[in-house]
Amino acid sequence: MNRIQAHTSNTKNYLLFAIMLFLSIGVNAQFYNKEFKAKILVRNDGEFYTFAATAENLTPTDVNLRYDFSLFKKDDNNNTSKSNQANLFFLKGNEKKILSTVTVNYNEEGRIILLLVIYNSDDKPVGKDRIELNSENGFQKIVKDKLNPPDNQESKDEAAPQDGVILGGLVIQKTLTKAGRDFYKYFYSEYYNQQINTKKNIFIEEVPGKFRNTRISVKIDDQLLWQFFSQPKKSYLQSMATTALDRCIAYLQKLELQNDDTLTSY
Repeated sequence: MNRIQAHTSNTKNYLLFAIMLFLSIGVNAQFYNKEFKAKILVRNDGEFYTFAATAENLTPTDVNLRYDFSLFKKDDNNNTSKSNQANLFFLKGNEKKILSTVTVNYNEEGRIILLLVIYNSDDKPVGKDRIELNSENGFQKIVKDKLNPPDNQESKDEAAPQDGVILGGLVIQKTLTKAGRDFYKYFYSEYYNQQINTKKNIFIEEVPGKFRNTRISVKIDDQLLWQFFSQPKKSYLQSMATTALDRCIAYLQKLELQNDDTLTSY
């Protein structure tokens, strides 16, 4: 954890501060996650939850930001504690990354609230997400967030503990050579690490090209997003995988914005 600060107190100061902050964020929710999206992803690891704080740049511009990832606990005796992770970070245009993670045991007692806030260079909050857990029958359950309702249809499933993190789309390959299979491996590794959440399938196809080279293309639906002639060099294939994924993310974000515009138009 980055600069973890843990404090325990018998007072309600932390909880009061958290509630006030949540209320403030809830009232102004429409101003958040427009250009820089904060998202807390959930993974079920068998005996505990893993929560990953992520940030996504919805613009093509590189940017420096700051995040604050807080965990508030309140036990049955009304003792409240807070742990906090905060740091500066850099996002390339259309990039999504995991900022930090925290784990919570299933048998943890009491109420737990996780809050992720992203700040811009002027130290103004531009992205937020929140998850609440409560102990029930000796196990932590993720409960509905009344202060911070989902911003869109996709986010309503963000905290389904029985399923963990759901990746709706598939990366489907049709490759011919070792270079093609290596490209797929590098591409999928980045796709998985960035926790891409989409219902769209991504198609990687390799066909014979000029001479002994092959041509690799990356598509979503029938839209060609990246294409190149293969080489066996590892650094080249990794670079192509990064570029192809960046193109895919930008395209998916464009589709999402178009869907939002369609839903809000009259």
